[in-house]
Amino acid sequence: MLQFAISDSSVESEIAKAGSTSRRNHLHDEMRWRAVGVFQAGARQSSVARELKAHRIVIHRLWKHYQRDKKASRRRGSRCRRITTAADDSYLL
Repeated sequence: MLQFAISDSSVESEIAKAGSTSRRNHLHDEMRWRAVGVFQAGARQSSVARELKAHRIVIHRLWKHYQRDKKASRRRGSRCRRITTAADDSYLL
């Protein structure tokens, strides 16, 4: 099993939460970068997924995204932009 050097208490709490719940569908940015580092060290996707308690497909998509864009962070703002504001919506109702 892989061992990660953990220095941040927030990462420790994320790992503790992951151990008590089911597998996660996404990882926080610091854990994503940690997974990329382990990949670059030569680990397999299945072992990284098991260690981070994430679905294997999440790790697969992370690695494909990193290889394509050289970024490990989640994409923000990819949804469709709102045309009307919340105030416009309430006025229209």
